[in-house]
Amino acid sequence: MLFYIHVFRLDRSIFTCNYQFTSCKADRDKTTMLKIYAVSVLCLLVEAGYAKPLNLRPIIGVLAQESSKGVDESYIIASYVKWAEAAGARVVPIRINEPDVYYEELFQRINGVILPGGDIDIITSYHAKAAKKLYQMAMKAYDQGDYFPIWGTCQGLQLLSALTAGKNLLADRPSFTPAPLDFTPDFLESRMFHKLPENIYSALANENVTSNLHMYGLTPQNFSENSQLSSFYRVMSTSLDMHDNVYISAMEAYKYPFYGVQFHPEKNVYNWDLRFTNNHDADAIRVAHYFSEFFLSEARKSYHFFPTIEEEIDALIDNYKPQFSKDSSFEDVYHFKFTK
Repeated sequence: MLFYIHVFRLDRSIFTCNYQFTSCKADRDKTTMLKIYAVSVLCLLVEAGYAKPLNLRPIIGVLAQESSKGVDESYIIASYVKWAEAAGARVVPIRINEPDVYYEELFQRINGVILPGGDIDIITSYHAKAAKKLYQMAMKAYDQGDYFPIWGTCQGLQLLSALTAGKNLLADRPSFTPAPLDFTPDFLESRMFHKLPENIYSALANENVTSNLHMYGLTPQNFSENSQLSSFYRVMSTSLDMHDNVYISAMEAYKYPFYGVQFHPEKNVYNWDLRFTNNHDADAIRVAHYFSEFFLSEARKSYHFFPTIEEEIDALIDNYKPQFSKDSSFEDVYHFKFTK
């Protein structure tokens, strides 16, 4: 039997799922028909405006980057994986230096991408080139009614700015300590902050709860002087570096579900580096979870999926074993060999 189920997205566009069942036993047929009935009722409720369907099994891709330990190796720091999982996601590693078809197929199977922090070239690296493919596919998908969010942390924000501007506009902005955010007057108009709880706002604005670990930053002047950036992104906050120079600390695209923060929310929970001071108090932990939960709320609006459960399971990062760093960084790190 072949069933056609129309599922209505939040933007009211429609896609059709085809379910075909053959040689089903009677009990399974009953179960199948009940599932189809439940989905059909949900669709009717959505169409009538009484319900909004969400993807309750989101899978996030974390983009690997070149390792300094070898020319044919990439890595992902496990704290980004844990940060996403804590908000209800499963995680798939996205390899670098792969053919275009790899990124095209994986894009259709995941529900969002994290561009992590790091120390690579945001124009010429394999990491940047893979990010560019994902960024372009996400914009094209959104323009066709297909929601797909991207989150950039630290280097990830910097990379988003370079992908939009077409060049590196960063300036020296060293910062290695937690700092508060200086919110812009219209920050509540943003998607990221328009439902910001008072206690999270107070912590972000008044306490040292954003972990910083960067040498460079995007300055308000460089941002405003580049029309491609200023027309594409809304700035929601700035911060001061160790020399009291201003840099942009949070931004989001006006149109697309692209988000960037210059700080590291995940470090508040998962990083115990002895070389840098990360705030681990209760407010800092709540702040970390606020951002991961926001991003996952965006990812649940994406309906990409793996063709089979077997392919989904095989792709998860759970198939890989992280290595624990016994130096002062105290980090779990996943390592991947290039496949070509």
